[in-house]
Amino acid sequence: MSVFKATLGILKKNLGTLILALAISLGISFAYSGSNSTKSNATELEKMNVVIFNKDHGNTGKQLETYLKQTMNVVSLKDTQEKIDDALFFGKVDYVLTIPDSFSQTIKQNQRPKLTIQVKPDSFNQVYIDSIINNYLSTYQFYQEAFPGKTEAEIVNLTTTNLAKVGQINFDSSYNQSKKNKATGKVFGVLAYTMFMTIFSAITLVSLAFNRKEIKLRNGCSPLSKRSFSRQQFIVQLGFCLALWAVFVCLILLITKSNIDRYSAYFILNTLLLFIVAVSFSNLIGGIISNPDMVSGINNVFILGSAFVSGVFVPVEILPDIVTKVASFTPTYWYMRNCTLIGNTVHFNNDFSTKFQFNSLILLIFAFIFFLLAMLTRTEHGGLKFSFSKIAINK
Repeated sequence: MSVFKATLGILKKNLGTLILALAISLGISFAYSGSNSTKSNATELEKMNVVIFNKDHGNTGKQLETYLKQTMNVVSLKDTQEKIDDALFFGKVDYVLTIPDSFSQTIKQNQRPKLTIQVKPDSFNQVYIDSIINNYLSTYQFYQEAFPGKTEAEIVNLTTTNLAKVGQINFDSSYNQSKKNKATGKVFGVLAYTMFMTIFSAITLVSLAFNRKEIKLRNGCSPLSKRSFSRQQFIVQLGFCLALWAVFVCLILLITKSNIDRYSAYFILNTLLLFIVAVSFSNLIGGIISNPDMVSGINNVFILGSAFVSGVFVPVEILPDIVTKVASFTPTYWYMRNCTLIGNTVHFNNDFSTKFQFNSLILLIFAFIFFLLAMLTRTEHGGLKFSFSKIAINK
């Protein structure tokens, strides 16, 4: 009971630090959830922000600009490269189009005009807006060739009338579910940093307090055995961290608006595996460090570093192969593999089960190794003890 009170007292004394860590963690989770949110009932594409610099003085260029204003959200911007680069980088605009002064003349000669565009590298917006512009130009030139006797105004009217016709697209019933699962998987992936960091901070704060020399000497005079003391301390820490895990999971389910279904069950199971790893790792480090500055160092180097190289904050697809190979030596990498696997799964089958079980087994191996090392480093606390004695051989 005294160990329980002492541990709770340490946690209460450092409650401000834990609340700060929890607030930062939840803030990142909420922000990441907002950036990856998806409306499951969306039925149409959002209008892109487009900047148009029309240097053509002909009517054809003006008509193209008018058409894009009807289909896109056209914004004004100063025609300088610095302003354009800043707008693209900060996401204020998605597409910058420059219509050359020879545009109308080139169209009249039944030639394909060359348009200057600027977008972010590998942006889907370019493909989407390019298709709209190409569709307009192809339709215009088709009518121009089919009806050579018609005026430019009549060709424009035929083109806009044709493109004004829209159809209805019915998505597969699993489409919205797939979109939501992918976004939810990314938010659960953030727990690899936020929950791991909070659990690590809580356990190491308690361990640092009990590892102080004067506290060790005082506990050595206690009638309570070192083994019993360590066991009680671990139980209190485990209970507190389980409460933290429950808080994180409930809040993530709340902000992602997830239902209690099979997908959520796998996500929760995956976080439980991460929880086991985090507790084992934190007990290992808590038993060997004595300097409080090392806590922030490990937080920044190992926990935050492994989150970056494992694809928590940066898509793993854009990371070099050497980085992902290094990341595979961390538990965060295998946790993220499960998050991605669950998020990309439409139908649960044997292939999913095999991959999920393999990734989960790797996480359990990490947890076992950390736990074993923690016991080996705490032999003086009543942990694992090894004795080697020589066996006398009678001749």
